[in-house]
Amino acid sequence: MKTLVLKYLANTISEEELLSLKLWLKKPENRAYFKEVVKSNQELDLALRHIDSEKAYRRILEETSEKESLIHKIFIPVLKYAAVITLLIATTFFIYTYVDLDSKTETDTNIPIAKQPQITLEFGDGSVEILDENSKRLISNKKGKAVVVKQENDKLKYEAVNTENKELIYNRLTVPFGKRFEIELSDGTVVQLNAGTKLKYPVAFTDPNSRDVYLEGEAFFSVQKNPDHPFIVHTKKMNVRVLGTKFNVSSYENEDTTSTVLLEGSVKVLRPNENNNLEDGTIISPNQQAAIQYGELSVEKVDVEKYIAWTQGVLYFANDRFADIVKELERHYNIKILNNFQELNSVRYTGTFKLKTISQVLEVFKKNTKFEYEMVDDSIIIKPSL
Repeated sequence: MKTLVLKYLANTISEEELLSLKLWLKKPENRAYFKEVVKSNQELDLALRHIDSEKAYRRILEETSEKESLIHKIFIPVLKYAAVITLLIATTFFIYTYVDLDSKTETDTNIPIAKQPQITLEFGDGSVEILDENSKRLISNKKGKAVVVKQENDKLKYEAVNTENKELIYNRLTVPFGKRFEIELSDGTVVQLNAGTKLKYPVAFTDPNSRDVYLEGEAFFSVQKNPDHPFIVHTKKMNVRVLGTKFNVSSYENEDTTSTVLLEGSVKVLRPNENNNLEDGTIISPNQQAAIQYGELSVEKVDVEKYIAWTQGVLYFANDRFADIVKELERHYNIKILNNFQELNSVRYTGTFKLKTISQVLEVFKKNTKFEYEMVDDSIIIKPSL
């Protein structure tokens, strides 16, 4: 029911979902579970507020009742329903912002605009092409005699080719912080690349045994099914082997964890030293995450929406530590953030942002845990309030 609670608070819940939420709250066992969740998470309490589990439960009932008459009204809840978040974890702050999907990103007047890095395409011969997201064109090789790929604004599209007697040639697409990009490979597989990501891939899949790509960063894959040629995503800590499916892979250099989250189909995850045969690896199912941290592999059920929200330009936090949120903000906004308020690192937040500037995001955080920030030499420095 966590997703329905979030949808309700964001005013995106449907009437049918609203009824489901109210029915869930009426059951005595759910009320008991709710109160137990509140009490069982006190070890994370940062002493920043007192939480009354009974009051929190009553607030849910009151607000869901009022919601029936306000279902179509647009509003922006920011910590207005702070007590409700105890359904997820007792000491997590809830922040949620809503904007029209058709609206434009507002200019951030508080943060100077630094020179934006550029998306680049590196060819097999080492030459590099700079990609403008507002361009539509055919991109040729260095000699200009053969078209390599077609660009359609923020997407590259490779055409299917006859791979017989073709040389295996790799290109590399680099997406810097602050940007996203999409690519359709020659086999029809579509890959969405998040900020700070590099993807090495063949112009044509000529290997008779498999389709291999190499990832640094984060990407969402919609793999074209081909039982005779498994698709393999290679990262430094984890390889993902599939036939045809949709999944997200995250493997950033500054993160301790490499993970794969499956949306549909099935995938097999392997450590880089494992062979790609039937005996090796671990198979995961939809709505599961396989993660490798400090050499240990774990599999658990997760809310997939959190891990693919970035493909829609949404920052999605669910009980995330501020220290981890900072890393995502740096990638999303292409800005360096130095946190000199160490106690803030362990504070957890749940909520989403879309089409918000970095200043707007930080101002929301400030409403819940008091701190100050300033811009110094193209970086943001966070410090305790005086």
